[in-house]
Amino acid sequence: MRVGLFSAKGLTLVEVLVALTILSLVLVALNATLITSVRQTSISGIRTQAVQILNYVGRRIVGGETNLLPSNNLTYDYGTLRQAFPDLPREIGLANPDLYRVRVENLGIPPWAGDLEVEVNEYRVQVCWRQAGREYCTEARTYASPPLSGIPSAPLLPGIN
Repeated sequence: MRVGLFSAKGLTLVEVLVALTILSLVLVALNATLITSVRQTSISGIRTQAVQILNYVGRRIVGGETNLLPSNNLTYDYGTLRQAFPDLPREIGLANPDLYRVRVENLGIPPWAGDLEVEVNEYRVQVCWRQAGREYCTEARTYASPPLSGIPSAPLLPGIN
């Protein structure tokens, strides 16, 4: 006895195979989306850590720490950041400071600084990390007093520090 398109006995083998094929295609598409989402979350997490280190170093530059105010360039290579800054948190995973490289570059006096009554230098801070065999970097610029020899910290800039 037939009711509508289906027989009273159930689905045929062909109908079951077609349904399983469609279901497997949908699951493969969802799996690819999930893998992409996990990869992007990882990239976002490591980039966030790099920006946190960038902010940390930038605040110390603005604070006038002379060991971060190079005459030209200063680089903390991979594996040395925690030794140079013992107050950085000792985290594991992507939050480990030793997974990052920091470069501070003194760009000199900015062109607009001639009208100011204080000396100011522009510094470029770059934080890099390795991921999937490539190196990625993020950077920012900040301003501080120029380095002075023999003084533990540079004079603070009025209105900035």
